[in-house]
Amino acid sequence: MRYPFIAFIGFSLFTLLIDFFLVKYLKNTYPDSKNPKLSFPVCEYWHYLCSLVFIISFLVSWIMVKNATSPEVYQYFMWLLMTYLLIYAPKFFYLLFITFSSLVIVIKDKFFTKGKNKKMNDGRYPRISRKKFLSQAGIVFASAPFISLLFGALKGRFAFDIIRTRIPFSNLPESFNGLKIIQISDLHLGSFNSNHKEIEKVVEMINNEKPDIICFTGDLVNNFHEETIGWDTIFKQLKAPLGKYSILGNHDYGDYSTWKYEAEKIANFEGIKDAHDRFGFNLLTNESVILTKNGDNIAIAGVENWGLPPFPQYGNLAKASKGIENIPFRILLSHDPDHWDAEVRKNGMYSLTLSGHTHGMQLGFKYKNFQWSPAKYKFRRWAGLYHVGKQYLYVNRGLGYLGMPARVGMPPEITVIELYSV
Repeated sequence: MRYPFIAFIGFSLFTLLIDFFLVKYLKNTYPDSKNPKLSFPVCEYWHYLCSLVFIISFLVSWIMVKNATSPEVYQYFMWLLMTYLLIYAPKFFYLLFITFSSLVIVIKDKFFTKGKNKKMNDGRYPRISRKKFLSQAGIVFASAPFISLLFGALKGRFAFDIIRTRIPFSNLPESFNGLKIIQISDLHLGSFNSNHKEIEKVVEMINNEKPDIICFTGDLVNNFHEETIGWDTIFKQLKAPLGKYSILGNHDYGDYSTWKYEAEKIANFEGIKDAHDRFGFNLLTNESVILTKNGDNIAIAGVENWGLPPFPQYGNLAKASKGIENIPFRILLSHDPDHWDAEVRKNGMYSLTLSGHTHGMQLGFKYKNFQWSPAKYKFRRWAGLYHVGKQYLYVNRGLGYLGMPARVGMPPEITVIELYSV
């Protein structure tokens, strides 16, 4: 209870402060407005009313999500958040631009133009005050996040991206040289609602790659087993001759609701696990399988969710690794990439670990070999390929979305991983 309360207080203060400073600046910039409290662009009352409406709405929606018994509540919350971001992200960037520009001008006037003659307006052009000029420039600057968020909601969340990577291993059996693995993660089916066409497109893209193995690394749903209803036929179309394997993520346990009866939570969890079987996946819950080809063996192990607090630690690596100690090459599916540094690397058994969870925060920037996202301040490993010595970790950005129903600069990902012997 403590952390959500602190987060809500922080959110409320942030929202109120944005509107307070915005109103203060606009009143100083447009003092000639007939009624600064009510007229455009100041609209003082309307800014504060907007703050109040969002603060109350988020409080109510948080209570609803915590006590939800159906997936629809998540849809309401996501679009409430999207509306908030579309309004307050431009406000924030507007103030950021004004503050930075004003600071630059003060420094310039104080240290670089002091004592110099300033050019006078000869009257041929209409004068505009410096404040109004900055205000108009700030509006242009603030339009960028608005357009980006809008594009991310309308197009970005469905702009599925295929990322290819080849990884060399000295201990990969020759029979598995060239093994093609497709990894998908974080579907969050309740966020897609009934938008089956987009997932059908994903299935077609995957099958066109002709993978040997398909791995799904957790978060099938947002919270409820009802989210899996109606998807069976689509996911059964996925084809992989050496099998389709999956694990559970932190959202697959029903932990994000307050259940009236423990039996309801258990039934919900069993329904989610059953969906993996209905979709044609072999769900690995702290267990492993051995794949054989031409007399050579590799192993795939899967742990339940293991994350740093506040994420749950249901995973049991020792249990999942039992019986495959003598297999020369082992792959681990573990939803949370923090597990890799905390336990997996120390264990030393797994040449390749596949994770998801971070979504790349659904927001960021990627150009060639450079990538940035706020996720880097939360997770040490948050997207792409990492390695320490002979151990590799790949973190998939996820196919679905949660919270913000948009993806800006962090498109949904289908990972094609090819293993080869060296």
